[in-house]
Amino acid sequence: MPENAESLNQFVQHQVDQLLLEQGEYVPLEFLLREGRLLYCDYEAWRNGETDFLDEALFGDPGHIQQQLRQAEDYLQQLGWQEEPVNYAVWNNKNIQASPQTLHFSVNSELNQCFHRRYRKPQDQPQMDLFTDAPATILVNGIMQALTGRNMPEARRQLERLFDIAPDNVRLGELERLVEAAENLYSPVRNAAAEMQTLRESVAPLAANLLGKDGRNLLIPLWRRLSAALQDQPYQSAEPELHLSYTASQALDWETVRRAVENESDWQTHPVLLLRHATACDYLHEQSIALQSWFKLCWRFPDQCGALESGGNHELRQQWMEFLELEPELPAAGFPAWLLLNKPGLTRILPDPALLPGEDTAACPVSYRVLYQLQQHALLSHTGHGNGHGNERNPHTGNENIIALRAQLKEQDPALFRHYLGHIGTSS
Repeated sequence: MPENAESLNQFVQHQVDQLLLEQGEYVPLEFLLREGRLLYCDYEAWRNGETDFLDEALFGDPGHIQQQLRQAEDYLQQLGWQEEPVNYAVWNNKNIQASPQTLHFSVNSELNQCFHRRYRKPQDQPQMDLFTDAPATILVNGIMQALTGRNMPEARRQLERLFDIAPDNVRLGELERLVEAAENLYSPVRNAAAEMQTLRESVAPLAANLLGKDGRNLLIPLWRRLSAALQDQPYQSAEPELHLSYTASQALDWETVRRAVENESDWQTHPVLLLRHATACDYLHEQSIALQSWFKLCWRFPDQCGALESGGNHELRQQWMEFLELEPELPAAGFPAWLLLNKPGLTRILPDPALLPGEDTAACPVSYRVLYQLQQHALLSHTGHGNGHGNERNPHTGNENIIALRAQLKEQDPALFRHYLGHIGTSS
């Protein structure tokens, strides 16, 4: 993550720009979910009334998060976007007439107020006209609100009313499909493949079109239903989506994704599973484990490395984009070694490649192993600590080792060696 105020502000602006581009508005909740500051399951528990304050579930320093949210607001105000209040209430599926309980984000009043503000372009606001208050329009909006609020009885009640007063409404058939899908939540899955096809190709696109980003409130329970049906289904590369790791990823259940992947004995031989594992560990803030899966993807399946461009780890994505601009160029399999050049501190959290299991050692390039040792020497020299092998008592022996390692790196990968020399010159 960015370390100084200026770079932090640029980072926040970039993320806000992405949200505006994709969603047409800025909502703090979406920023926190996108940044991995908040897991959807924690947000869901809050909406179910199981926790009092959502900020207690956030990843990272609260002061830093508040600073990010304030900078996002400052940026949007400079753009001239219009502020609107946004409130969250406990999801209520049982009592149609009950007034839902209003939820609070934080005991910190400033942070709480910041979370409950959204920004839109002034011209994006709905314009009042003669049709706005038409009964059919009110019912259509009510059905969509009930679906995103997980109030299925209310969605059905308003849908039946819409059938009565406007049987020719253009949205009627689409809304009926969504209501029926939601009502099917507790029925058994009889054909997982067929139901997944319907969910992926029909229900999910329809929910995205009608409900926008809030469609996930409807879709995630449906993905969980399929997950339950696929608990014991082994992974098959011919049908990669028909696996728990896929349905759990659609449900934003990253712990289940990781567990489902690791339950496959040969998961590291499948690029799809490696990618899902790396993505899940990124969202779970398990940096070392995530990087190891990304690295294995680079080494074993370099043609799949383009997935780094759309990964949820924004810093890693930026490093990848910088890697693609290198001169001289390096192959995709060289990305892990180049990352060690830029981030020598990673040797503190990544395992020594010399100690990896046999299969992992075979996949790991010699140039990466050599560079790992060189970066360890550089860190030890910088901090003044020994390496545990006795060389700290004999600097001359240590220098000889470094010279030998540099010669080996030059022989193994001349292009990487040139970048290594460039980093030495920059840091010296």
